[in-house]
Amino acid sequence: MMNIKRKIRSGMAVVAFLLIFPSLLTGCWNNRDLVNINIVAGLGLDRTEDGKILLTIQVVEPAAIQSTVSNNREGNGSQQKPVFVVSYEGETVSEALRGVLAIAGKKMFLSTAQVLIFGERLLQDGIEEVLDFFQRENEMDYGMDILVAKDATPKEILEIETDIDSIPILYIKGTIDNTNLRGTVKKTILVDLLKDIGERGIVPVIGGISIAGEKEVRTEGIAVIKDGRLAGWLGQHETMGYMFATDKVKSAIVNVPADNGKAAIEIIGSKGKVNVVFKNGKPYMLTVKVKTKASVGEYKGKGKLDSPDKLYVLEKNLEEEIKKEIMMTVEKAQKEYSSDIFGFGVYVRKYHPQYWKKVEKDWNDIFSKLPVDIQVTANIMRTGIIKCPINKDE
Repeated sequence: MMNIKRKIRSGMAVVAFLLIFPSLLTGCWNNRDLVNINIVAGLGLDRTEDGKILLTIQVVEPAAIQSTVSNNREGNGSQQKPVFVVSYEGETVSEALRGVLAIAGKKMFLSTAQVLIFGERLLQDGIEEVLDFFQRENEMDYGMDILVAKDATPKEILEIETDIDSIPILYIKGTIDNTNLRGTVKKTILVDLLKDIGERGIVPVIGGISIAGEKEVRTEGIAVIKDGRLAGWLGQHETMGYMFATDKVKSAIVNVPADNGKAAIEIIGSKGKVNVVFKNGKPYMLTVKVKTKASVGEYKGKGKLDSPDKLYVLEKNLEEEIKKEIMMTVEKAQKEYSSDIFGFGVYVRKYHPQYWKKVEKDWNDIFSKLPVDIQVTANIMRTGIIKCPINKDE
């Protein structure tokens, strides 16, 4: 039984390897090529206590995967770990990278990096120096996912060995995609971060990652990056509010009250839009408008859901819950961080350029003092085949 499990894991490792690194399928690669290369799967950047850059790299060894497959074919159960993690300190990212390459002793492909994790200590000092390196590095994949490590270091996260996948970075990528679909984390790729850092009128945000157990991680929450530094965090519900307001919800589950019980409402479509209302040449009010389509995923209330009145109440409860989450997010962005993470300033810059020129440097302070009007419209399209809750005496 154990041999079967090992073979399955080995097979999955090969499939994962080929899916992540399709460039290796092109050209003429032989055994000698595979022995002489290492594939960078994930990167971590942080600062040490004495201010140096700490670069951590999770590396995939093609030769180890090939050896494992060969052993399985020959009936030999011996396994080689397909990944290893190496770290190096330097005054700059470039110096740390040279140190890592010297330790590894083989050619590395940086363009295959799938995830880049920043440390909180790095972000507290500022991110501009690091981003300058990535802007100039011609091997880097601008589509790789960006995360901020919360209550852990990037090194600790990249060193986690999970039973879910023999290549841990695949597990992390899957977690990012799943939680982004549920609206509990924002998916940020490198090119978007570079764009947002230089964008006037919006404060960038990055999704968070933390350690959830000995062999597990959790992607959840949002790091607010003001003036290139970590201003603070948004929690799960605040992140959901941000996602609704900024038109980033693809699907989500929202729990609402339902007739002395509760219901789990599945969001199947959502549109969000932010605006700034002007009066006498100045911003008068911020507005957030959200329209959602939903279905009932679970119902634990009383009565039948085919009643128009019941459905209407559910829709209103859903609207109130989404509105509450958005308001929580706006209040935190205004009162705690004084950071326009929604992009109201982008709207002002685009449609009121003369006013923007006067207030650009003070926009976050202006944003933090403006009232907000939040409008949410919910339409529950489907209630399921079973109209009544199970085990209810009606």
